[in-house]
Amino acid sequence: MALMDVASEAKFTFGIGGDWTLFRVLSFQGTEEMSRLYQFTLELAMEGSESDDFMFEELVGEEACLKIEAQGEDRYVHGIVNEIESLGERGSFTIYRLSLVPSLWLLTLRTNSRIFQKKKVNEIIQKVLTDAGIPGDRFRFALTNNYLKREYCVQYNETDFSFISRLLEEEGIFYFFEHSRDRHILVMGDQAVAHKPIPGENEVMFHISDSLVPEEESIFNFRYLKRISTGKVTLTDYNFKKPNLNLQVSEKDEENDKLEHYEYPGEYIEKGEGQRRVRVRLHEKTTFKSVGEGRSFCPRLIPGYTYELVNHPRSTLNQEYTLTKVVHKGKQPQVLEEHSMLEELEYYNTFQCIEKNVVFKPQRITRKPIVPGTQTAVVVGPEGEESYLDDDHYGMVKVQFHWDREGQRNEHSSCWIRVAYPYAGEKHGIQFTPLIGDEVLVDFLEGDPDRPVIIGSLFKGDHKALVKGKDMTKSQFLTPYGHAFYLDDKMKEIKLNTKEGHTFMMNEYGEDSYTELRTPEGRMVNLCDKSKEGRKGIALWTPDFNSIVIYDPDNRIQAQTQDWHKITLQKASPNIEIIDGSKNHKIQVGPGAIKIFADTGTMTLQTKGGTLTVKAAGQKLHLEGAGGTVVIDSSGITVNAGSKPVVINGSIIKLNS
Repeated sequence: MALMDVASEAKFTFGIGGDWTLFRVLSFQGTEEMSRLYQFTLELAMEGSESDDFMFEELVGEEACLKIEAQGEDRYVHGIVNEIESLGERGSFTIYRLSLVPSLWLLTLRTNSRIFQKKKVNEIIQKVLTDAGIPGDRFRFALTNNYLKREYCVQYNETDFSFISRLLEEEGIFYFFEHSRDRHILVMGDQAVAHKPIPGENEVMFHISDSLVPEEESIFNFRYLKRISTGKVTLTDYNFKKPNLNLQVSEKDEENDKLEHYEYPGEYIEKGEGQRRVRVRLHEKTTFKSVGEGRSFCPRLIPGYTYELVNHPRSTLNQEYTLTKVVHKGKQPQVLEEHSMLEELEYYNTFQCIEKNVVFKPQRITRKPIVPGTQTAVVVGPEGEESYLDDDHYGMVKVQFHWDREGQRNEHSSCWIRVAYPYAGEKHGIQFTPLIGDEVLVDFLEGDPDRPVIIGSLFKGDHKALVKGKDMTKSQFLTPYGHAFYLDDKMKEIKLNTKEGHTFMMNEYGEDSYTELRTPEGRMVNLCDKSKEGRKGIALWTPDFNSIVIYDPDNRIQAQTQDWHKITLQKASPNIEIIDGSKNHKIQVGPGAIKIFADTGTMTLQTKGGTLTVKAAGQKLHLEGAGGTVVIDSSGITVNAGSKPVVINGSIIKLNS
């Protein structure tokens, strides 16, 4: 029997909801391509006039199938109805136009922003698919490579479809679809072993035909195209944990290696992963450097499958190919019974293929989203903690982004994020680590949502600014534990405080210029260069106002208690003075004498059990009281009581004995 007889018998049929008789297929056109969504547009006829009894719009979202009769094994195109419209009546039929797409198309309607951590690419894709309601038996992985876990992978303001498409493109994983009467399956692979021969006979004959109503499935036009392509790919990146590690990798083709594609960042941090990625990039560049293009009557040509071309007059073209794209066209107007039989049933397709030994890698056409500017986020960590830092000692923290609705505001909310500081290097730097609850300003390297970096902090809510508007001349650093550093430009003062009250202060306001150190209990050291009173010097004070003061202008040192007992040493005076608090008693030590003054009261020199010696090695010893004097000098001892008697008492008194 001819492949498609010119008869009223339908060769294209359409089933929906298990009903294969509801519609007649007038025509269809469909495009299938590896790593792309397929779409078939069908023009269908339903017997009867248009009425409200048939709610055609209820078919939207239903699974349906187009069947194309073929030699050996029929071809099925299964999918879901994503669009249907009524085109009006044609004779005794109502005409509808319907679009058939894979269930994966639904992911183009789902937009999300979320974070995946420590997951392989297939695990991420599986999560996205199942979240979108695609059952596990409607997709499968045919992967041979082992993919590293991605430490941090962000879906940012992009559809689920765009997200998984770019991940597949980045990793060099292709996809295609398997069809049957009741389902279609998404197949994802990375090597040629994922490709199976087309259903039925694998060999397809080359046969030139002038008719679109063929007697057999054949390829009636085939041409081979060769183009110049990039012959070398070089990637590099940077790993801040291993800054001296050279991550540059290269891979070249057997030809055109001067046509180099150089790319940074390569999005890897280990050289082994870079070598895998650079091979993927090269295969991506060379996938279509040799391409076969043709037209056929064989509906069994399906992207992702292989076939063997036979009987081509150019023998080198008779080989196996992997199909990458097929565009189908078919019509059977005779299914409308009153339609002219002069219009013939026809089917043909145009296709594109590559040699079977070429590893297909999808082109990177899905752009990674770029964060257009900075964002704010909140620093997070384990519950009950005030701070949370990485164990590698890079001062990194984790944050909760405002857009991350799946984040739990804990230590799992993001990756470890580096913090920018004004000064950082080996054995030097400035570090003010953001604490849990702080709002921070986040930028993204190259605009990449997978590469955040904290560049600042912000006040928010009850976390008000430390310096109020009226104090704009002040600057302040304050830790959560109360340690503070103040700079007051108006008062020309710098002050460093601990929470407990230790203070170090420098002041140059007005006529004052001093540096001061205080303890919480009031002990103080003051170094004064100038004051409005004209004093200069160094002062040490206790909480009880005991002090030692060194005055620079008059070269004076003074030690004083809170009761005003003091010792004074002064260069301008020959004396050292010791004065009690009442200022009634004084000891004065001069260069020629020592004087002891007692304005009131009694002065006593006393020793217990020993000897009291008063010695004047010079001219004389002079004792003077209210009733007289005693003078001891080189001439002898003179006792003078004036008009008063001199009394000498003792058990024995010897005179000139």
